[in-house]
Amino acid sequence: MKDIVIIGAGGFGREVAQLIEDINSEKKTWNLLGFIDETVEKHNTVINGNPVLGSFGWFEGHSGKIWTIVALGNPKDKYHLVDKASACNVEFASLIHPDARINKHFELGSGCVICGSSFISVNTRIGNHVSINPGCSIGHDTAIGDYSSLYWDVTLSGNVSVGEGCEIGSKAVVIPKRTIGGWSVIGAGAVVTNDIPANCTAVGIPARPTKLSRPA
Repeated sequence: MKDIVIIGAGGFGREVAQLIEDINSEKKTWNLLGFIDETVEKHNTVINGNPVLGSFGWFEGHSGKIWTIVALGNPKDKYHLVDKASACNVEFASLIHPDARINKHFELGSGCVICGSSFISVNTRIGNHVSINPGCSIGHDTAIGDYSSLYWDVTLSGNVSVGEGCEIGSKAVVIPKRTIGGWSVIGAGAVVTNDIPANCTAVGIPARPTKLSRPA
């Protein structure tokens, strides 16, 4: 089995630990060593049976090949931790739940998390460090940029383009052939019927931009 650590000991980190357990129940693949977290108060604690190993300095004292996954939902935080982890001589794993339904004709980057009950159709392209939570549906020919996060039960129809670093709230729906610009946030329950520009927050039915935001 391959040694792996989870960066981030929060809620999503615990869910990723369960995902690894679910993968191993189908096929022994990963040896989860524990969590890396910069919150000092969590160091030397045990969360759901897995130790918090320390901060990024832990990598310096560990020999051998280590795989890792950055388990954060917020794309900007994820971006910065991926950048920090990249300097630690690690390999980024992509984790796919055994219950996810994924067509064989798709592209998947490194460092991704695809949770159970997700459906991914034909000729989709998913970038690096993308998080897809349970119940998401992704239509044919859709592309999702690096660092983006889809929360529970998001629906992306066919030929949708999601830019880098986007955050799409639970139960949001994007109709076919729409584009969401990089580093934008789509609110929970929103319905995207028109293209959304970069660096903004859009909410409502139909989704309308409400404010500008800064990229990572």
